[in-house]
Amino acid sequence: MPGYVLDGVGVVDLPHQPLAVTVDATTVTVQVQAMTPEGAPEASALYPKPGFLVLPRVTHEIVVAARPGGGAVVFPQGTVLQATIGVDSSRSADPDRAELTPLDVSGLHHVELATIAPAGERLAVTARKTVVDVPLSDLGARARSAARGALGVDRLPEARRLRVEVDIDTTMSMLPLIEDGSVRAAVDVLTGITAVIGIREELQVNLIGRSSRSLPVVELRHVADQVQAQLDAAPLGVGFRSAEIDRSSYNTPTLVFTVTDALPADHTGTGVPGVRRRPVILCADTSAAAGLGTAVPPTCETAGTDSDWLSSPEKLFATVTSLVAGLSATPESEGARR
Repeated sequence: MPGYVLDGVGVVDLPHQPLAVTVDATTVTVQVQAMTPEGAPEASALYPKPGFLVLPRVTHEIVVAARPGGGAVVFPQGTVLQATIGVDSSRSADPDRAELTPLDVSGLHHVELATIAPAGERLAVTARKTVVDVPLSDLGARARSAARGALGVDRLPEARRLRVEVDIDTTMSMLPLIEDGSVRAAVDVLTGITAVIGIREELQVNLIGRSSRSLPVVELRHVADQVQAQLDAAPLGVGFRSAEIDRSSYNTPTLVFTVTDALPADHTGTGVPGVRRRPVILCADTSAAAGLGTAVPPTCETAGTDSDWLSSPEKLFATVTSLVAGLSATPESEGARR
């Protein structure tokens, strides 16, 4: 039985015979679908049981996709799909098959797995997802899933991605939130969002207090640890100025998250073209953040700590949704929920 691993790097050729597609996940039932490139259902496809698809004939390009079954809206956190595309075993005792690399689909409504198209006397099977997720902390991974669910995409298309930066208030009033891990947790959440909307899978962090200081860029999974270590040793100032960093020379669309404990007085000042500023207010009341796309943790006592976010996925999803509000995969849906 010839078997091939399909990881998005190349194309697997299979005999031009009826094909069977199997998609499994240990945590949820899966609905597998066959579609035309335009998104219409493939008329020739057969669905004998959940997670199983038979293509009696392939005369044109077909897209194989999956969505959660059992009434679920999105794939739960930690969902990994195992997909196999091969010659229908009911017609062959030793079928050729291609196995897709296990795919984490946490937070997605729908994922395209592969395309199948005639290629001379054979069928060409090509993986649709070619980028492997970068490793993140548990909270960062959950925030990434929440961002995918809120935006309805695995990652924003390249033309819609943003340069992402984080400014952190390091004035005296922030000390309790630094010490209890709230700031670190907020940064962890922002790493997950950055993995979905960022031009690069990296995050520039700036500390603004007695002076302004930009931290060295590190891998996303290490950003929160780096920030906490720097905050523990940082001298705290007074009079937070959220527009301290000069971004007037930027020529790339930029989204700046400002982590603070109150809406900055200069938040409504003159902005820089192409630079959006979005405050992440820790321990604030809802009315203070209304209409500003600001994340508001649930209470002062648990203002965004890891345990609070991890134990309350609904609150995490609501916060992430507010932080990515107004972003979209296409210009036509700018500002709309998908």
